[in-house]
Amino acid sequence: MATTVGTDLSRDRISNLADSTLVTILSRLCMDEAARCSILSSRWRHLFPCTLLNFRAFTRSGRNVVKAVTSILAAYPNEPVLSLRTGMLFFRPQDQTAVDVWLRDLSNRGIEELSLWFGFDEKRRPIPESLFACSSLRRLHVINGTFPDTTEAAAASLARLTKIELSDVRISQKSLSSLLSQCTVLEHLTIKFTGKLRSLRLRSRSLKVLHSTGDFETLVVDDAPNLERVVDKLMNQREVDIEVVHAPKLEFLGCLGMSNDIDVGDTIFTGKVMRVETLMPSIKTLAVEMSYMNKGYTMWLMQLLKLFPHLETLYIKRDNSYVVEHTATGSWEMRRPIPCMMNHLEKVVFEVFRGHKWEMEMAKFLHERCDFLKTMEFHCMDDASRKNYGGPPSEEWVRKRKELLCLDNRAAGDVHLQFFKRQLAENHHEHCDDERYQREYYRGMYDV
Repeated sequence: MATTVGTDLSRDRISNLADSTLVTILSRLCMDEAARCSILSSRWRHLFPCTLLNFRAFTRSGRNVVKAVTSILAAYPNEPVLSLRTGMLFFRPQDQTAVDVWLRDLSNRGIEELSLWFGFDEKRRPIPESLFACSSLRRLHVINGTFPDTTEAAAASLARLTKIELSDVRISQKSLSSLLSQCTVLEHLTIKFTGKLRSLRLRSRSLKVLHSTGDFETLVVDDAPNLERVVDKLMNQREVDIEVVHAPKLEFLGCLGMSNDIDVGDTIFTGKVMRVETLMPSIKTLAVEMSYMNKGYTMWLMQLLKLFPHLETLYIKRDNSYVVEHTATGSWEMRRPIPCMMNHLEKVVFEVFRGHKWEMEMAKFLHERCDFLKTMEFHCMDDASRKNYGGPPSEEWVRKRKELLCLDNRAAGDVHLQFFKRQLAENHHEHCDDERYQREYYRGMYDV
């Protein structure tokens, strides 16, 4: 037995792995770690250039990453690079030339995915115009930079892009419009904290998903025949006017708040009593924030729901106020039936549920009036005291509220009430389609 154990311990199991497996391991390491591993043997040294296919250009040693990347690219001039991802590089002014050289070099290596992270420099270093030489790019991610002025001719060189993510990036409406018009296979656009961009206008025949958290005042969906999702988790906190001209496939819209005005065709929705002239029948999922301290919040929601006759899922987010003593009065008496509640609404999600009176009244209203309701989710938070604020309530607390909601005089049949021990993830609507996120979603539910 001792001999067998000794033999197993002395065996080099890593060396028995296939080259492709070893390359995968090296590709997941930062530059310094991959370099140290590559000197262990001639075989590993031979495999190191293959890691440039997915080049992770960052280090934990504090060395000059810009200089290291330049040296590595120069040492392996003929190796293809399909993906380059940088960490927080904190580019200095003198590094601008190096980045320009990188992009010109990568344009000849078939680069498909580029992620440039310029750190947290308030100056937002300019992205070199040599970016437009990377005609093979399919995915572009930039953090904290300034996008170069873009003509339609320059944008046409990036026509293969399917995904653009701009986080804390300054970009003009003209440059953005050029990208949208010339990137004819673009499907995903993420644009966050965009500086002085006051109006975001979408004209794209291919775009499917928009994620935005910019400081713009107007969102105009002008011509987006394939747009399916508009996700802005902070739109409810700003007075953003939303105008939808042509988006026949739009299925998700949110997060909306009482400060948002919506213009759809002949309908202008401002939260007041109105006559609905134009509907949005394509919307299947809606996310809203309830400002329960504002007078008329009940009427606002009921009027809003009239715009979406085929709505199937409703996410309800409460505003962040801790104080609940000054809840505005509101009535849930419906003067006329709401089409989506009669025929389509199947799921209601309270993103943060604290069991306050106004939340219980809204839940009972939806529980009683939605004829096809199947599921109600309550993502619970304890705010009874400052000490336990944010933690999960007790099972007894959950059990009591579940009993209060199980009423006999409701229109629909049995409804599955699900209570969770934590509030819904802040980025839920951005990652809800991810398989790993879906597997983790139902962990931490109350068993009551």
